[in-house]
Parts: sequence; structure tokens; C-alpha cells
Amino acid sequence: MERSDAFKYFGLPVTIPFLLHLLLAGSAMALPCKGETVNISETMNQVAAKCGEAALKEQRVVTVEEKDESGTRRTTTTIDEWSYDSGPEELVQTYRFENGILAQISNNGYGSVRDFSVDRCRNGEALAVGDSLIETYLKCGVPIAKEKLGNKTIETESDGVKRRTILPVAEWTYRYGPNAPGYTVTFENGLATGIRMREFGK
Repeated sequence: MERSDAFKYFGLPVTIPFLLHLLLAGSAMALPCKGETVNISETMNQVAAKCGEAALKEQRVVTVEEKDESGTRRTTTTIDEWSYDSGPEELVQTYRFENGILAQISNNGYGSVRDFSVDRCRNGEALAVGDSLIETYLKCGVPIAKEKLGNKTIETESDGVKRRTILPVAEWTYRYGPNAPGYTVTFENGLATGIRMREFGK
């Protein structure tokens, strides 16, 4: 067999996964899930039928009110994010639904080690402001507590239009042992905006 033929056959197992990793990085219009293709604009039921139960499911509601000379307009968007984590050898896929319809597909790197008792979060040092919910999950695992705090209102005005945006606020709390402190991450509209240390009783 010539050298070129050997590369042609023996290079395929290495080359194809590498190319797939490049093609699937970031956002996409369609991605395979358990052998079936998931497409933008599918319903939550359609995706669930193809992909099964997600490792992480989060839902939040964002409301925007706009007021100008013509009157007031109000739009409410329910955002569901489903993330599938099949372990460190597979890419984590996140499906973002808006009002029940798939609007975005993204990859979040390779999955986590399945043993969530292991402190992958380096006792809180891996946490960072700006992380998304799935990024926090992949860094630190499942929190010991999740709490919805209510909403935050942001008011702006531009070109005669007054805009009032109502964002959901939630907190995740982590702790890494009976003799260690804990950490609470505050999320606004799915992004970490603050991290504070927590003290617990022994």
C-alpha cells in the first residue's frame, strides 16, 4: 500500500472526529442527538422525544414593556434551556427554547466527570461572574440549593421609547464539605452577576 493510501484509510478515524468538533463548536442550526437530527423551530416535545431527559433544565421568564406616543406594548418570553451532559468524552449540547419553540442550539465543550462529590470547583475558585447556568454546572456540578428570588427591573429610554425590562433573579449555593465555607452565585437572566462566601454551621 502506498503512503498516500495509508493516510487515506488510517487517517480517517482521527480526522473525522476532529473536523466534527470544529463544525459543532459554538451555535448551530441543527445537531445530531442520539442518532437523530434536532432542528431549529422544533417544539419541546419533539426534542424530548429525540434526546430524552436533560441533565440540566432551567426556565425563566423575561418581560419587556415599551412605551411611546402610540401606546404601551408588552411582550413576555418564556425561556427554557435544556443541557445534555453525557460525560467527559462527549460534547455538551444546550437547547434554548423561546415560548416552547427551539431557537438556538449550542455546544459548551466536553461534559463533566459524573461523580459530583468531587470538588471540581476548587472550593469556589472556579466560579466566575459572567458564567452562564450551564457553565457553572459544568465547573461545579449540581448545587446543594437553588432559589428563585424574584425579578429585577431595568428602565431605559432611547429615541422617545421608554423600555422597562423585567429579568428573573435566582441563586445557586455550593458547599464542599462540613469544615469548608460555601458559595452562593446570583444569576440575572441566566448569567452570574455576583458570588459571595457563605458560612454554615458545623
